[in-house]
Amino acid sequence: MLSVREIRKDDIDPITRYWLGADSLFLKGMGVDTGKMPERDEWRKMLLEQLNESIKEKKSYCIIWLVDNKPVGHSNVNKIIFGKEAYMHLHIWKDDVRKTGFGTSLIKMTLPWFFEKLKLKNRFIHLRRKANIGFVID
Repeated sequence: MLSVREIRKDDIDPITRYWLGADSLFLKGMGVDTGKMPERDEWRKMLLEQLNESIKEKKSYCIIWLVDNKPVGHSNVNKIIFGKEAYMHLHIWKDDVRKTGFGTSLIKMTLPWFFEKLKLKNRFIHLRRKANIGFVID
Protein backbone atom coordinates (compact mmCIF):
# COMPACT_ATOMS: atom_id res chain seq x y z
CA MET A 1 0.00 0.00 0.00
CA LEU A 2 1.31 3.43 -0.98
CA SER A 3 0.74 6.56 1.08
CA VAL A 4 2.19 9.99 1.74
CA ARG A 5 2.38 12.34 4.72
CA GLU A 6 4.13 15.48 5.88
CA ILE A 7 7.65 15.26 7.20
CA ARG A 8 8.03 14.54 10.93
CA LYS A 9 10.98 14.84 13.26
CA ASP A 10 11.67 11.09 13.02
CA ASP A 11 12.20 11.49 9.24
CA ILE A 12 15.25 13.72 9.69
CA ASP A 13 17.74 10.88 10.18
CA PRO A 14 16.59 8.81 7.17
CA ILE A 15 16.69 11.88 4.91
CA THR A 16 20.14 12.80 6.19
CA ARG A 17 21.36 9.21 5.69
CA TYR A 18 19.99 9.24 2.13
CA TRP A 19 22.04 12.31 1.23
CA LEU A 20 25.21 11.63 3.18
CA GLY A 21 25.28 7.89 2.47
CA ALA A 22 24.61 8.12 -1.26
CA ASP A 23 27.19 6.99 -3.78
CA SER A 24 29.01 9.94 -5.39
CA LEU A 25 28.06 8.74 -8.89
CA PHE A 26 24.39 8.64 -7.89
CA LEU A 27 24.63 12.18 -6.55
CA LYS A 28 26.50 13.37 -9.62
CA GLY A 29 23.74 11.86 -11.78
CA MET A 30 21.28 14.15 -9.98
CA GLY A 31 23.52 17.13 -10.57
CA VAL A 32 24.63 17.45 -6.94
CA ASP A 33 27.89 19.28 -6.27
CA THR A 34 29.14 17.11 -3.41
CA GLY A 35 31.61 19.81 -2.42
CA LYS A 36 28.66 22.01 -1.43
CA MET A 37 26.74 19.35 0.52
CA PRO A 38 26.01 20.29 4.13
CA GLU A 39 27.42 18.27 7.02
CA ARG A 40 25.08 16.09 9.10
CA ASP A 41 24.42 18.79 11.72
CA GLU A 42 23.54 21.34 9.03
CA TRP A 43 21.10 18.89 7.40
CA ARG A 44 19.43 18.35 10.79
CA LYS A 45 19.24 22.10 11.41
CA MET A 46 17.70 22.80 7.98
CA LEU A 47 15.10 20.05 8.36
CA LEU A 48 14.21 21.09 11.91
CA GLU A 49 13.73 24.67 10.70
CA GLN A 50 11.41 23.35 8.00
CA LEU A 51 9.33 21.59 10.64
CA ASN A 52 9.10 24.68 12.83
CA GLU A 53 8.39 27.35 10.21
CA SER A 54 4.88 28.44 9.39
CA ILE A 55 3.67 27.33 5.98
CA LYS A 56 4.05 30.85 4.57
CA GLU A 57 7.66 31.12 5.78
CA LYS A 58 8.92 27.75 4.54
CA LYS A 59 11.93 27.72 2.23
CA SER A 60 11.28 24.03 1.62
CA TYR A 61 8.31 21.76 2.24
CA CYS A 62 8.62 17.97 2.33
CA ILE A 63 6.22 15.07 1.89
CA ILE A 64 7.39 11.59 2.91
CA TRP A 65 6.63 8.63 0.63
CA LEU A 66 5.64 5.33 2.22
CA VAL A 67 5.27 1.75 1.02
CA ASP A 68 3.38 -0.44 3.48
CA ASN A 69 3.68 2.38 6.04
CA LYS A 70 7.50 2.41 5.82
CA PRO A 71 9.26 5.56 4.59
CA VAL A 72 11.03 4.92 1.27
CA GLY A 73 11.57 8.43 -0.06
CA HIS A 74 10.34 11.97 -0.21
CA SER A 75 9.32 14.78 -2.45
CA ASN A 76 10.07 18.33 -1.54
CA VAL A 77 9.56 21.73 -3.05
CA ASN A 78 11.85 24.70 -2.74
CA LYS A 79 12.15 28.12 -4.36
CA ILE A 80 8.69 28.63 -2.89
CA ILE A 81 6.75 31.75 -3.72
CA PHE A 82 3.72 31.21 -1.50
CA GLY A 83 0.47 31.39 -3.44
CA LYS A 84 2.26 31.15 -6.77
CA GLU A 85 4.90 28.50 -7.47
CA ALA A 86 7.52 26.08 -6.17
CA TYR A 87 10.08 23.69 -7.64
CA MET A 88 9.46 19.98 -6.98
CA HIS A 89 12.13 17.35 -6.34
CA LEU A 90 11.67 13.58 -6.12
CA HIS A 91 13.82 11.17 -4.11
CA ILE A 92 13.40 7.44 -3.58
CA TRP A 93 15.85 6.40 -0.88
CA LYS A 94 15.79 2.65 -1.37
CA ASP A 95 17.29 0.92 -4.42
CA ASP A 96 14.72 -1.87 -4.35
CA VAL A 97 11.89 0.68 -4.65
CA ARG A 98 13.39 2.56 -7.60
CA LYS A 99 12.01 1.70 -11.04
CA THR A 100 9.05 -0.19 -9.55
CA GLY A 101 6.53 2.25 -10.99
CA PHE A 102 5.51 3.50 -7.52
CA GLY A 103 6.74 7.00 -8.35
CA THR A 104 3.75 7.82 -10.57
CA SER A 105 1.23 7.05 -7.82
CA LEU A 106 3.30 8.75 -5.13
CA ILE A 107 3.59 11.92 -7.19
CA LYS A 108 -0.15 11.95 -7.82
CA MET A 109 -0.72 11.66 -4.05
CA THR A 110 1.87 14.36 -3.31
CA LEU A 111 0.82 17.12 -5.71
CA PRO A 112 -2.43 17.96 -3.86
CA TRP A 113 -0.45 18.52 -0.63
CA PHE A 114 1.81 21.04 -2.34
CA PHE A 115 -0.99 22.85 -4.15
CA GLU A 116 -3.35 22.98 -1.18
CA LYS A 117 -0.84 23.83 1.57
CA LEU A 118 1.20 26.35 -0.44
CA LYS A 119 -1.73 27.70 -2.50
CA LEU A 120 0.28 27.09 -5.69
CA LYS A 121 -0.75 28.06 -9.18
CA ASN A 122 2.29 26.70 -11.09
CA ARG A 123 4.65 23.75 -10.65
CA PHE A 124 8.07 23.01 -12.11
CA ILE A 125 9.50 19.51 -12.08
CA HIS A 126 13.17 19.55 -12.91
CA LEU A 127 14.35 16.12 -14.06
CA ARG A 128 18.11 15.88 -14.48
CA ARG A 129 18.51 12.14 -14.96
CA LYS A 130 18.29 10.85 -18.50
CA ALA A 131 17.80 7.24 -17.44
CA ASN A 132 14.41 5.57 -17.11
CA ILE A 133 13.17 7.05 -13.84
CA GLY A 134 10.18 4.76 -13.46
CA PHE A 135 7.17 7.05 -13.76
CA VAL A 136 5.17 9.14 -16.16
CA ILE A 137 3.02 12.17 -15.38
CA ASP A 138 -0.21 12.36 -17.41
